[in-house]
Formats: sequence, structure tokens, C-alpha cells
Amino acid sequence: MSRRAGVMAALVALLVVGMLPGLAEARTNNRTKPVLFIHGLDAFGDPGADCASYWNDMERKFRDWGHTGPLIELSFYRYDTNCDHTINHHGSHSRHYASGHYSTGGHGANTDIRHLAYHLGWYIYSHFTSEGRTVDVVAHSMGGLIIRYALAQVQRGHVAFPPRLLVEDAVTMGTPHRGARALVYLCPYTQCDQMEPGSGFIGWLADHAPEPDGAGGTDWSAFGSHADNLVDEDSAVGMAACHKVKWLSSSGIEHGDFMHVRSGANSTETSADVQRRSCPGDWVTDYTSHWPVRRAELAVTFGDR
Repeated sequence: MSRRAGVMAALVALLVVGMLPGLAEARTNNRTKPVLFIHGLDAFGDPGADCASYWNDMERKFRDWGHTGPLIELSFYRYDTNCDHTINHHGSHSRHYASGHYSTGGHGANTDIRHLAYHLGWYIYSHFTSEGRTVDVVAHSMGGLIIRYALAQVQRGHVAFPPRLLVEDAVTMGTPHRGARALVYLCPYTQCDQMEPGSGFIGWLADHAPEPDGAGGTDWSAFGSHADNLVDEDSAVGMAACHKVKWLSSSGIEHGDFMHVRSGANSTETSADVQRRSCPGDWVTDYTSHWPVRRAELAVTFGDR
């Protein structure tokens, strides 16, 4: 083969690799990538979360620990407040389980979780993936189901979803991967029905989305707590995430505590009581572990935490 022919063959090989999702992107352990924050269910009145009270404690600590990239609080409810961006105008309101829209626009708690995931996928694609930018995701409660379903349908090549998504790390905190506790049966909304143990939606995730990957792979971390009053600790880690942490009852992490600074979380102090595992290892009990805010920060920064 001539030198010119060899160079041309090498260029073609590089182009082919560049077009294959999952091969062109290398792992980056740094604090410069955008981090997207996805809140959970609100089932009271006109559903809506105050993103500032929800995420600001965590964001302040991320900055203290050296994050220089954008920290973006996402909105999906019509009555969300103090959020940085909304996913609502990405994609069509008439596609993929469209439901639960207000007459004035926007989503409520009767909007199918799968429809929210469709909007989220197009938001990530339009703002980041289409420009070759990789993001990390931190999601609380139902938010973890939204990103899990979005990545799964993109990986499966669903025609309603973007062609690819660049999500390097995904952290779920108190997410009902196997369904929420019995209190969910008292909630009248569609999203609550979908989070009931044994629902069709939970079953679909178990069968088709054990650990979905974005282009180049996604490193998953699932957090739960024995003291969580809404999501059982085993449900919260009930997906095939490589990294799993369950805070013991002695640490006192309830459902709304994962995002907020608690004893030990305002420093690098390691004094939390947990059970944890990283694949392919077994579960170990650790009485000198990080609290949830720090653990989440490490999980989106490094691939081995």
C-alpha cells in the first residue's frame, strides 16, 4: 500500500469511528462539564418546585469543591420557580405519551413521565450533544426516572428521540427505581401511578433500561437511605448502577435531605454510616463515608467513586 493510500485509509477509519456512538468520546475526570439538576415529583396544588431551595445548597458546595462549569437547574412543571432553564420547549407537546398539559402551556403531575423524558432528551441534545458537549446529571426522586428513561430510549433508537446523547455521569438520589413506598397510593396523579411498585412503567424500566448508556457510556451512581420516608433503600438502588450507596438509619437521611448540607457534608469530613458497593465488588459497611452532597460531587467528577 502506498503512503498516500495508507493515510487515506487511516482517515476513513477515523471518520467511521467518529460516527459510531460510544467509541469517539473518552472519559473526562474534571469539574468543568455542565451539571444538570433534575428535581422530583410535586403533588400538591398546582405542582411546581422552587429550584433555588431545592438545589442551592448542593450547588454552593459544588462551587466550593472546584466546579467551574455551568450548574443548571431544570424545570418541567408549569409552576416551577427560580430554575435556570425549562425543558418544555424542546420537542413537540403532541408526541410520545403527550398528556397532562395546562391550557396555558406547560406540564403538571398528570403528565406522563415518559413525555417529560422525551422533552429532556431533546433539551440535552439541542443545548449540548449537538455541539459535541458532554454533561453530567444529578437527579432526585422522580427526576432519576426521567433521565433513565430518556437515555434508554435514545440507546434503543426510538424514532421520537434524538439520535444520541452525551451524558457521562448520572447520579440518582432517592429515586424509586422499583417503585415508591405505600404513600404513593394516596396520590391521585398519573406520575404517582407510574411510580407504584409493579406499574407498567417500572416494569418497562426493569426490562429495558437496567443501566442505559449515552454515547461513549454513562457511569451511574444510585443513592438510597434506610431513613428515607418515601422510597425504600433497596428501591433507590434498584437498577444496575455501577456505584451504589445506602446511608444507614443512624445517618438520618430522609427523602428531602439528599440535596442539602448535613453534618459532615459541609467539608470533606467522612463520618457517615453507609453500605456501599462499586462493581464488580460486594456490599461493604463503612462508618467513615461521605455524606450525600459530597458523594454526588465525587460521582460526577470521577469514574471510580
